[in-house]
Amino acid sequence: MYDQFWPKLGQDYDGVDPANADLYHGNRDEPYRNTPASWYTTNAAYQRHWFDRIVDLVDSYQPDLLYSDGGLPFGAVGRALVAHLYNGSIARRGRLDAVYTCKNSGSGEFHREASVEDVERGVLKGINALPWQTDTSNGDWFFNDRHPYKTTSQIVTMLADIVSKNGNMLLNVVMYPDGSLPPESETLLAELAPWMAVNAPAIHGTRPWKIFGEGPTETAAGMFSEKADYTPRDIRFTTKKDQLFAITLGEPAGTVAIAALALGNPHEPRAVRAVRLLGHRGPIRFRQTGQALVIDVPATLPTRHASAFRIDFA
Repeated sequence: MYDQFWPKLGQDYDGVDPANADLYHGNRDEPYRNTPASWYTTNAAYQRHWFDRIVDLVDSYQPDLLYSDGGLPFGAVGRALVAHLYNGSIARRGRLDAVYTCKNSGSGEFHREASVEDVERGVLKGINALPWQTDTSNGDWFFNDRHPYKTTSQIVTMLADIVSKNGNMLLNVVMYPDGSLPPESETLLAELAPWMAVNAPAIHGTRPWKIFGEGPTETAAGMFSEKADYTPRDIRFTTKKDQLFAITLGEPAGTVAIAALALGNPHEPRAVRAVRLLGHRGPIRFRQTGQALVIDVPATLPTRHASAFRIDFA
């Protein structure tokens, strides 16, 4: 492989140099520049080596999640590996609890029947019929003091957007080489904990509603498209049992108006019976008009970054 970033763009990595063969695999007999073979080898011996190593990992640690940074590799070899993962999970637990995720693009295969679609550092446009996953990081994939960090608000609002569209967030938290945390990661975890303690009912175990949300901000879709400057007027919906959750992608003030729940809306014929702000003990005043469900926001919010309202129907 070769470097893909300036100032060493196009320069071979050390592993391509035969002089370094004692440090790297010796598989340098196939093209690697600008070809499908650049990511997955076509060498049967190395494919078998990969299979043996991943089988050893699965058997030794029984992971619940296995991810390939690309499509399912190596045709029948890759399919046999996924079958081994799933069959082992069923044998140990009496049911399938393991999940294999891979990308629906690039080299390799993608099987909706056998894998969950992964969108690296990005989201999907709307609700996906099948579960999917975003893998992202609060900074670079490793410690890099020149790479920007996401704020807690960006992580929280991205999580709400993903869950509202039938997705899951796999979040990498950047560490120093010694395993300790840089200040940005310390802050993220310190702020995520109280937010999740209050708002987890709107996230965990939920499913998408009839629409994922509403609001003025257009969400970029696809891999490596995760930036969005959301406002409190941007709402994301999740459901659990007979409850609807409306999550504001920002800290609301004054009132929250949800157009999707106006009287006579096409999504929910029942009238709103009660509204509760998660983490707030007092009553929440609301009114359902022909334009929107209008909620009066208390002067003090229970959490920062985003607020979740539980809506019950008559």
